[in-house]
Amino acid sequence: MKKNRRSFIAMIVIAFLLVPMISAPVAFGEEKSSSDIETLAMPDVTLEKAILIVKNNFDVPSGYADFSSTYNTYNDRQVWALRWNGTAERPGEFAAEVNAINGDIVSMNYWKNEDQLASGPSVPKITKAGAQEISYKLLSRLLGKRVEELSLIPSEFEIMPLNYGPFNYSFQYQRLINGLPFLSNGVNVQVSSTDGHITSYNLNWNNVKAPEVQGVINVDQAQQAFAAAPFFKLQYWLPSSYRPLMVGQKQEARLVYQLKGENGGAIDAFTGAPLQLKPGEWLATDSLGSGGMGSAKEERANSVSDGVQVLTPQEQQEVEHTAELINRDEAIAAVQRWIELPDNMTLRSANLGKDWRSLDKRIWSFDWSNITTDKEQGNPQYLSARVSATNGELVGFSMSNQQTGKTDVKLDRTATQNLAEEFLKEVQPERFSQVVLDPETDLMAKTNPEPWNNEAFSYRRVVNGVDFPENGMIVNVDPVVGKVTNYELNWSDYDLPSVSGILTKDMAVKSFLKVRPLTLTYVRIHYNGIPGDLRLVYLPIALDRSITSSNILDAKSGELLDYQGKPLEKGPKPYNFTDLDGVNGAPEIAALGQAGLFGDFGNTFKPQETMSLGSLLRAMYFSRFGLWGNTALTDTEIISKTKELGWLKEDLQPGAPVNRELLAKVLLRYIQLNKLAELKGIYQVSFQDTAQINPEALGYIAIASSTGILKVEGQVLAPRETVSRAEAATSFFRALGWRS
Repeated sequence: MKKNRRSFIAMIVIAFLLVPMISAPVAFGEEKSSSDIETLAMPDVTLEKAILIVKNNFDVPSGYADFSSTYNTYNDRQVWALRWNGTAERPGEFAAEVNAINGDIVSMNYWKNEDQLASGPSVPKITKAGAQEISYKLLSRLLGKRVEELSLIPSEFEIMPLNYGPFNYSFQYQRLINGLPFLSNGVNVQVSSTDGHITSYNLNWNNVKAPEVQGVINVDQAQQAFAAAPFFKLQYWLPSSYRPLMVGQKQEARLVYQLKGENGGAIDAFTGAPLQLKPGEWLATDSLGSGGMGSAKEERANSVSDGVQVLTPQEQQEVEHTAELINRDEAIAAVQRWIELPDNMTLRSANLGKDWRSLDKRIWSFDWSNITTDKEQGNPQYLSARVSATNGELVGFSMSNQQTGKTDVKLDRTATQNLAEEFLKEVQPERFSQVVLDPETDLMAKTNPEPWNNEAFSYRRVVNGVDFPENGMIVNVDPVVGKVTNYELNWSDYDLPSVSGILTKDMAVKSFLKVRPLTLTYVRIHYNGIPGDLRLVYLPIALDRSITSSNILDAKSGELLDYQGKPLEKGPKPYNFTDLDGVNGAPEIAALGQAGLFGDFGNTFKPQETMSLGSLLRAMYFSRFGLWGNTALTDTEIISKTKELGWLKEDLQPGAPVNRELLAKVLLRYIQLNKLAELKGIYQVSFQDTAQINPEALGYIAIASSTGILKVEGQVLAPRETVSRAEAATSFFRALGWRS
């Protein structure tokens, strides 16, 4: 968690350094604006070449065999997004983006699970200076002469953590033009402190022509202009309260200067006046890692020919699969089969990616827009469409109509429905026979009417006489011009269970109301966002308010389900143990119960019973990783996870009894003193039965007893004697105080 927090903070720092909200005067670019682009060029860099570019410059883990690709474009930005995933046994991810025009690697991110599992104090094997050298070598290799235009942003105040396991050095390189920073351009590199591998790389580089640094005002003049500008004002400021105010307490206001206005405080370097922004303008020009078009097309794209890398079977399979798909022009022709594309529409983006509903399927997505000011009635200003990359099936489209005012409606509700259904019968004749009009469609049209130039119709799928609302079709019709303006197909192949063996409706209602009984209560009704009168109603409210609310009940088991379809987790709760009178360590055990631990028997602790290994490890795991999301873990899963963490090394079952030797071992491993306990020839103990201690456990016993984690009455240890739940729990409580 703390490592993730540091990564989050690092990303905030990167964003402020490379893409500031407050920018210097924006350089005048020579990039093509959206109005200059008439067509999107086909990619010069093929998928195969993009894969080889990445593999020639980075070490893609050989075990990451699950490979996929996506082709993304937006205006003049075209990239191949490549992703290699690890396995369940070796989780991880290696992702990279390659500029499809010039072969630049514009981003790379590498994550492996080993980084997350490491913990405890450690001295980094790679120094900051060594990591900086690694980053510069990478930039020299990837950018060539462009590296001379970069300047490392100093980071003298970066804190190097010593007690949270491996971390990454982060280096920010600012692009310079004419020796001055180009704030939206630069590079970020992250280097592992463990072995020096690159964990992240992000390039933002655009071809621009900057104005010469001549005739500009000096810094003193700029400061005077800023001071005189109206966007920097003295005012009172009320900070957000980090804790609830007590009765009678007032929050204190502060007197501050605060920068206001959309221009971010920018002063025109030539006129000395505050920079004036037109409506819709803003200063941050590019997003971090968006990747410019670069200027090393020949150098980068041709560098693959000398490489010795070959494609893995999975990569070759992805290339072959992509080659079988219809190309962009064929996909556009499939769109035109159903939709007329006016001559004044310009293609803005074309993306080939996976269907989020069925990851084995690919979808071509297109966006067109009309850049003219033509206000002719019925003339669309934008149009988007999606087709199957396998067979060209129309998946969806949406267009706008540029209406100047309300006119007479040509079609009534019935006529527009007929038009919608005629369209569906042509586009989806087989699937249309499996859907019915959603009865709420007409009700919504009456109670919440659509705009005068839009009529909406929703059709849902019916299987085995049962509605399947997750699958269906949506059609919108403009009744003024008599045209279908929107169509969406939501249809996937699922294994749908039969209706046999399900609860009757009465049984389902009984199960639901058992958990959420009807309760008489007042409610307030709102109409169009306006609060109305109070109403007295019955509502199904859960008896146990700690249970997350759910409206979903399993039709076979009668259990409430969460959004993932799993039985609803009741969530953690405190335990008030009622059988601790006269028990040694009762206060400590009671505190553990209040923390939601050792609730194996509810509010009965059973202090004299033998502690089982599963019960002890479960409490240890919950105390380290929290109860939310973990309480449903089985004993077998707990054993597996604690073995991965190194707390349990013995091959034991969850129900195995815990003796004193095992108790000392798992607790010292938990607080990371096991390496110290395993040192040989330095430990002595003075118990009468020392000879009964296993030699490999002597260090554990010595440390656990000397620190007080393991308390022994008298001189007899009885190392192989099982311990009670009370003894094990109190020992665990004391170990928590030694946890690093």
